[in-house]
Amino acid sequence: MVDETKPRTIVHRRGNLYTHMAAEHAVLDELLGKAAAGSDIGGEAYQAFRERLLRHIRIEERILFAMAEQRRGAALPMAARLRLDHGALAALLMLPPADHALRAIRAVLDAHNPLEEAEGGVYEQCERLGASEINELLARIAATPRVPVSSWVDSPKVFGAARRALARAGHDPALLDQPDRRCG
Repeated sequence: MVDETKPRTIVHRRGNLYTHMAAEHAVLDELLGKAAAGSDIGGEAYQAFRERLLRHIRIEERILFAMAEQRRGAALPMAARLRLDHGALAALLMLPPADHALRAIRAVLDAHNPLEEAEGGVYEQCERLGASEINELLARIAATPRVPVSSWVDSPKVFGAARRALARAGHDPALLDQPDRRCG
């Protein structure tokens, strides 16, 4: 018999899809940390981070958001915001792994990832919407190929594009400001 005098606890189920995508965030965080630690001689961690993040974005855009839109008949309420972040991240990944670029990437991810991982966030919504086809979704995710990544570009044109992408996504373009080296 249920005791109606006690408040009910709502249990949110975080299944395999949520677990997989959140684990990807953890791997990406680790790679970004290695790239930012200064021990990434040759840029291997940054290169791996770039490839893995672009693949992760592809999975979200082409598999999860597409499935959710098909099931709902409309895009997820948060999809437009997340797509702007994806654009900003893609633009930032064109820059070399300098401190200011890594700082900007970290700031975007710190704002972006909770929108996906939080209770009721995008991953839980996708888990719920795709419940009948979770195994198929996970198979499609596993089969998603790596995204070819070109060399980063250190040019004012690419830097300007990254600043504009940050602004479009609602992030402060000053994240890309380099410290004034004359003051040291």
